[in-house]
Amino acid sequence: MTTWKFVLVSVLLLQTGCDSSRALWAPSQAHLQQAPDSFSVIFETSVGDFQMMLYRNWSPIAVDRVHYLSRHSFFSGSRFFRINPSVVQFGYSGQPALDSIWRMLPIEDEPVISSNVRSTVSFARGGPNSRDFQLFINIADNQHYDTCCDGGFPPIGKIVSGMEVIQLLNDEHGEDPVYYQDSIMLLGNEFLDRQYPRLDTIQNTRIGRF
Repeated sequence: MTTWKFVLVSVLLLQTGCDSSRALWAPSQAHLQQAPDSFSVIFETSVGDFQMMLYRNWSPIAVDRVHYLSRHSFFSGSRFFRINPSVVQFGYSGQPALDSIWRMLPIEDEPVISSNVRSTVSFARGGPNSRDFQLFINIADNQHYDTCCDGGFPPIGKIVSGMEVIQLLNDEHGEDPVYYQDSIMLLGNEFLDRQYPRLDTIQNTRIGRF
């Protein structure tokens, strides 16, 4: 696991609340636990629920990250901001300060073990060792993602129920929000709700069977 940075310690010490909140706002190596070999996450969304099954042997560091974030409700409030015929992308928490903390904690690249076929899930990345909290669901067969872009996109799991829910997500804005990611980082859901008010939302996540 990449060494945890503490650039924002002075800000983090001001955070208060429950243990789950502290785990998100003041992450530390002591909080981190290895994920089970396989587990599911149920995503409750504004159009219905879907279930993602994750497999640690596909991409161990990445699966540990998703387990941690999902267990502590990082994705609650996240908008599905990119939908095209190939992928659905999400991950920004909608809270700029929180996203900034986790942007400072990228995880290392890993080899591609599985393939980006329809219903699989991978981390988005923008260069070497840049995976943080953004995920995409393959809604088409995208095997070219296995080897492209200086290392490919290692799948971490797959949707095992609710693909029909994913197909219902509002796709009216397509790729347009992708070009405003600086604004999403700076203003969060305030920007998205103003510019793209009908984007669908993750309302809650919960860990399913192990």
